Amino acid sequence: MANIIEAAHPQSAVGTRFGRPTWPVTLLLLSLAVPFFFPIGPLLLTADRIVLLGVFLPCLIIWLRGGAGPKILPDYALLLYCLWMSLSTFIRDGPSVATESAGINLIETFGAYLVGRCLVRDADGFFALARLLFLMILVMLPFAIHESLTGRNILLEFANRVWPSYADVMKEPRWGLDRVALTFYHPILYGTFCGACFGISYYVLGHKSSPFMRAFRPSLVGLSIFLSLSSGPITAMVAQLGLILWDRVLAGFKKRWLVLVSGVSLLWTGLAIAANRSVPELFLTYFAFNPATAYNRIRIWEFGVINVKQNPILGTGITGDWFRPWWMSGSMDMFWLVPAVKYGLPAGILMHVAFLGMFVMVMLKKGLSERAQTYRTGILISLVGFYLAGWTVHYWKVVYVLFLLLLGASSWLLTDTARPIPDDKAGDVPRVKNHLNLTRRAIPNGPVGSNPARQGGTTGRYSRFSARGGTGR
Repeated sequence: MANIIEAAHPQSAVGTRFGRPTWPVTLLLLSLAVPFFFPIGPLLLTADRIVLLGVFLPCLIIWLRGGAGPKILPDYALLLYCLWMSLSTFIRDGPSVATESAGINLIETFGAYLVGRCLVRDADGFFALARLLFLMILVMLPFAIHESLTGRNILLEFANRVWPSYADVMKEPRWGLDRVALTFYHPILYGTFCGACFGISYYVLGHKSSPFMRAFRPSLVGLSIFLSLSSGPITAMVAQLGLILWDRVLAGFKKRWLVLVSGVSLLWTGLAIAANRSVPELFLTYFAFNPATAYNRIRIWEFGVINVKQNPILGTGITGDWFRPWWMSGSMDMFWLVPAVKYGLPAGILMHVAFLGMFVMVMLKKGLSERAQTYRTGILISLVGFYLAGWTVHYWKVVYVLFLLLLGASSWLLTDTARPIPDDKAGDVPRVKNHLNLTRRAIPNGPVGSNPARQGGTTGRYSRFSARGGTGR
């Protein structure tokens, strides 16, 4: 526990984790690609749940002690969300079901969020997280191409020989290719997992990189997303690509984002007035792989809203089935609607408050370093991708954990400051050796986010990376 708590204070261990995520973050990310499950009594533990069980209490202590900075709105929204889920389940499904689900819901929701919130506290930490996520996608890409061309999921076959794992789900081919799932149970989860890295691979990993490398990494991520052949992740990727192009083409125009938001709002209003269908119906119709998929998403929205109106406070519960026509599947592929249907409208509102609260606070943060501003653009674009995909995809299993991990990891920007070392004191700062045996300045301990060497300033950079502006971020 002490090691985890120390990991939340990178300024207390200068030069020990530069370019590497803390070990709990590393374990959690790697566990997301592990398909093993471990039945223990009524519980079904997965690799990521085991990691979260081990780090939840230390991260909670860090958060309570203020080690992650001041408490913010998304913290309270997600904590209340977990409490409301437990209350709804207790009343709707009974004490036994509530007891089993409350703990899992807490560690997968608030626990995954706290790992990012408490253990990713600066630009270096977020870069390390993004790089590990990209490397995981890169390692899996050859297996994804093989599965797409042959229909054989060799990673899952190997996993099932080692330990009980997911069964390979039935997938209809699209465009002559098999939909890739790898170890993620379903192709839509694999595509969403890879989609989380698209925007940050360009802005975070590509910061100060050559134009070729800056475009090459997202291209590999985009290929991985495409191989899922799922309309939700692919649509989110296209939206992220559009935002990147908008940002690059109009880089010299300061109000480009205001113009974009205004234009989208006007377009939405115009379509709502002129079209004979709602704007979401138009969106789903033209961006789905086939008309049947679009029709099913529209019916999910219509009957999901009916269910919310019928059970607005406590929802249907976990075991309760949602009202729909007999010919519709029980799968509700719409993450932003599911909490309101299962646990009531308060749960749906709280999840939105947590997401939009973090998004708006990060977007409006002032006084960021140049590096942090670039990182922020990538983080916000990736969060936009998550938000759009969530209307056609349900986040469950490892993608739900990844979503909340990245949401929490975005909070380091709220305490970042572009504060240089005063000239009259710069000469008094001692030098220490880092783990690469290269020299950098040791910055005196201070509040999280106050270390210029970790915020992209010129002071404290490794000489090895000086030509690239600092570790290629």
